[in-house]
Amino acid sequence: MSYPLRFYRIAVRKPWADTRLARLYPELADELPPGTGESIELADLPGQCSVVANGVWRGKTLHEVMGSHRAELLGELADGNELPDFPLAVKLLDTAQPLSIQDHPSDERENERLVRRGKSECWIVLDAAPDAVIYQGLKSGVTPQQFQQALQGGDPPALLNARPVKAGDYIYNEAGMVHAVGGGLALLEVQQNCATTFRLWDFPRDKPREKHVQAGLAAARFDLQPPPILETAGDDLLLQPDGPFGVRSLRVKKGRLLEKDWPGFSLFTCLQGACELAGRERDNLQPARLKAGDTVLFPSGFKEFEIYPNGGAWLMLSWARE
Repeated sequence: MSYPLRFYRIAVRKPWADTRLARLYPELADELPPGTGESIELADLPGQCSVVANGVWRGKTLHEVMGSHRAELLGELADGNELPDFPLAVKLLDTAQPLSIQDHPSDERENERLVRRGKSECWIVLDAAPDAVIYQGLKSGVTPQQFQQALQGGDPPALLNARPVKAGDYIYNEAGMVHAVGGGLALLEVQQNCATTFRLWDFPRDKPREKHVQAGLAAARFDLQPPPILETAGDDLLLQPDGPFGVRSLRVKKGRLLEKDWPGFSLFTCLQGACELAGRERDNLQPARLKAGDTVLFPSGFKEFEIYPNGGAWLMLSWARE
């Protein structure tokens, strides 16, 4: 029987970590020890694979569930490729300092079929310092050669677009975009399930970190232009209408029925407030209670969702397109 899956979160220490997440989500504070810069809510990554926290699959990794129930989880997406891992990862990020300047590989295909997943990603800004920025792409007039020279001893951040962001903003970051998340931010990150990051340059750290300059330059798509920064103030907004995944913002003030018009599984993350969320798979109605910070995965068979907010809730719905 299908049911909504919850997962134990994985707290990851980072040298750039802040304490914004614990302030935003005090009920999660015990699960976010000091130094946590990244909270993995769901992922199927090597060494960082989520473990089911409820139901008959409790104690199994997401990768194990994919191995035994791939078609049930993915539905029509299962025939699109033979990749054994779950398509998406969901994380919470908490930055006191900027992350490295980096990029990620693009999808690899053979005969038009996906054979290796790249890493496109997006960020929903949960909290931001007044001067917070996200760096994306080269400034107008800057050449790849100038950027490469700056990596060898110049000031690479000065050559990137420093884009001011505020709470409620949505930004898409396509694979190959040179970028860096700035300090003073709490973010929800939805990404393709890919562990590869090429660190081109790093900000000063107590302990220098490995760089991957040649691989990063090979993966860079300097032609990419920074996409518009979208606001999420509306009640129901499709934020990501194309690309490898979809994202939809739902601000729910009263009970509503949501009929599925997207493929595969459904991932719901509660960003503010709380709600009762019930998914229907034919005559199988399965409830899930969400508080701020929670993520739940409904397998592909669930076609309708009833949402009952507790005074109001902000949900982010995400799904894969392949």
